[in-house]
Amino acid sequence: MKTITFYSYKGGVGRSLALVNIATRLVEFGKKVCVIDFDLEAPGLHLKFPVSKNNINKGIVDYVYEFSNKGILSNKIKDYSIDINVSKNGKPLSLITAGDTNSPSYWKKLSAINWYDLIYENPNGLAFFLKLKEAVETEIKPDFLLIDSRTGISEMSGITLSLLADKIVIIAANNKENLGGANRIIKSLNDPSNNILGKVPNINFVLSRIPFTDKPEDRAKEMLLINRIKREYLHPHITDINVIHSDRELEEVEKVKIAYEKDESNTQISIDYLKLFERLTQEDLSENEIRRFKNIRESERLIALANNSENFHNKIDYINKAIALNKSNVDLYVYRAGIFYELEEYDESIADTRIALKINENHLPALNLYISNLINKEEFKEAEIKANDYLKLKPKDLNALVKKVIIFTKTKRYSEAEFISSQIIDIDPEFSTGYSCRANIRRVLKNFDAAFADVYRALELNSENLQAIATLAELYAETGNFNEFYIHLENVIKMNSDYIRRVIKEEEIYSNFLEDPRFLNLLSKYGIYLD
Repeated sequence: MKTITFYSYKGGVGRSLALVNIATRLVEFGKKVCVIDFDLEAPGLHLKFPVSKNNINKGIVDYVYEFSNKGILSNKIKDYSIDINVSKNGKPLSLITAGDTNSPSYWKKLSAINWYDLIYENPNGLAFFLKLKEAVETEIKPDFLLIDSRTGISEMSGITLSLLADKIVIIAANNKENLGGANRIIKSLNDPSNNILGKVPNINFVLSRIPFTDKPEDRAKEMLLINRIKREYLHPHITDINVIHSDRELEEVEKVKIAYEKDESNTQISIDYLKLFERLTQEDLSENEIRRFKNIRESERLIALANNSENFHNKIDYINKAIALNKSNVDLYVYRAGIFYELEEYDESIADTRIALKINENHLPALNLYISNLINKEEFKEAEIKANDYLKLKPKDLNALVKKVIIFTKTKRYSEAEFISSQIIDIDPEFSTGYSCRANIRRVLKNFDAAFADVYRALELNSENLQAIATLAELYAETGNFNEFYIHLENVIKMNSDYIRRVIKEEEIYSNFLEDPRFLNLLSKYGIYLD
């Protein structure tokens, strides 16, 4: 586990946002990342990551307070962390917030902690923080631990810098107070007598909030500024400076802006974050990892092209290329399987869903699509098995239950189909499809009054429910009201002619009308001709 502490002598220099950008890119590389917010007086990482305030019950202040004020060493640091998704391709990021800052108890606990006593008087104080780092490594198992440090010169910033960090990112704006404070910290860290563990961490200096311009004379002035800061504040300890330029957009809304390529399509600050990332990880990412990341990025570009293409065959071509670059991405196979399904190429769709389920047997979208394919192929026995597998993972999933109704109806197990339909209605009484499914089954069972009641309820909930409108037409046909049958049949045809083509083949009631001129004329009016 590599530990990187982000520090600034003063706030407002973009320290936390730099950490968020670096953390996000590490996750995108497939790394497991843990982040701790040690900026306890002004914590903000929970606002920069996608975290709901309702999920924050306790954090690092609670963890420290239990030990410093009660003598209790918490069993599990993982209980203080929140898993959040910052990238669709990466592992969840584990965030240990400062705590619930909306609760008065947070501030009471923070003010009650005597940091000097904890670190210098308590014989187990330093061991406690080393144990904290060890607990993160053994329980959360991150590849990288990123720490957002307290500002200024304090006991806590000293711990995060000299005791916990392997690498340090010191960020300062271009003013004497920031640069002077950074200078004192850098000198202290490079003094062997101040290093608790007898080692000098790798220090990276970042100059932030520098206005960017393409003008050659302004770029020359920036270089002069960098050289002056090196000479006056960083010599002899720091020889290289990373610059993060100011960005007007980030002054309005803070967000991740790290670039993927150093090209003109990106803003300067995006490229700055990328340069900092490359500097911090130059010894930690293999060529294979970098190549894989680039392949993933290219596959994402190809998927964007597929999304924008209206031609199914072009879509498949883009997805094929994306899969070749990222063969372990289950979503790509499901995407291609979905297109094959729309094209009614069910064998190809089944092949892709099987690959997806081999990668992740519990991938619900893949399992759902696999069941739909099996139903269309009339492989009902296997479809029922897979529907049951799905419902073990998600017992009250309405979509999966509807598929079971379809399977039971197709195999003429009407009592079981009616029972499952009633289950669906019990789970969600506002779900229109539950009523239309039961109405259709009750029609087949000749329970017409109950069927009419269900179909009217279905249409009350959703007036565009095709199954309900078709079932209503069929109920009128079953009960001899042919004028109403034709009125509602035409409504279905107007809404979706493909739907009625399929229903005519599947429902026995339509066999009574195959030689009826009125029926055939209505179909031909909308370009439907029976084989």
